[in-house]
Amino acid sequence: MNSEDREKTCVDLLANAPGFPTLPREATRFIAGGCHQRTAARDQLLYEKGETLSGFFVLLDGRVKLAVLSADGSERVLDIVLPGRTFAESAALLGRPCPLYAQALTHCRLLFVEMARVHAAIQRWPAVALAMLALVAERNQRLTLDLEACCLHSATQRLAGYLLREAASDPEQPDLGTLTLPAAKTVVASSLNLSAETFSRELHGLAHHGLVSVARREIRIPSLTRLRALSGERSGADAATPDRLISHGPG
Repeated sequence: MNSEDREKTCVDLLANAPGFPTLPREATRFIAGGCHQRTAARDQLLYEKGETLSGFFVLLDGRVKLAVLSADGSERVLDIVLPGRTFAESAALLGRPCPLYAQALTHCRLLFVEMARVHAAIQRWPAVALAMLALVAERNQRLTLDLEACCLHSATQRLAGYLLREAASDPEQPDLGTLTLPAAKTVVASSLNLSAETFSRELHGLAHHGLVSVARREIRIPSLTRLRALSGERSGADAATPDRLISHGPG
């Protein structure tokens, strides 16, 4: 497929990726000419730690985990990528080896964005540089928040914070939240720096106190306000949840 064909098939997909909706249409079309659509089967490795990439990915459908192995071979999941997000952009921009490996958790459909096209586009459209800077800054912000949670928050607070970030509220009942875990509980637990046993125990504890109800991967939050108080996002009158729920260690 030549660049003109790739531009036609990829431009609308790229236009909806983070950072790209604000770009001039001609810049998006130019970058789309260097894009490739890819698919990955469940458990397929997209790239290994230490691999140097010529571009970055936009996840269109599916789930991808970004992880690293410790010296003893145990896995630590750093992130679970959901549709609409980008990944590997920092390593691609720097031209350095990837610090993590990426593996498909489900069947995935992806867009691979060639960095050579991005570099050329930056020379012609300064807005592209701002878009890439925003992508990297957003990822840095997310990693900083994750580091803060791992260092300073209890296991219960980490789980509560995660549920609040991922939950969708009902417009007719704004204090009600629902979410579907994006991966197996062991994978989600690792992304929170928790063991699978601690994750299950904390989730059961929240359910026991009526803060959540769980049906397999489906989680319902009857009151986002009560869960927010537990996570430490609010204080004062909202912090009515018993202190004993926040007594667990880092997990």
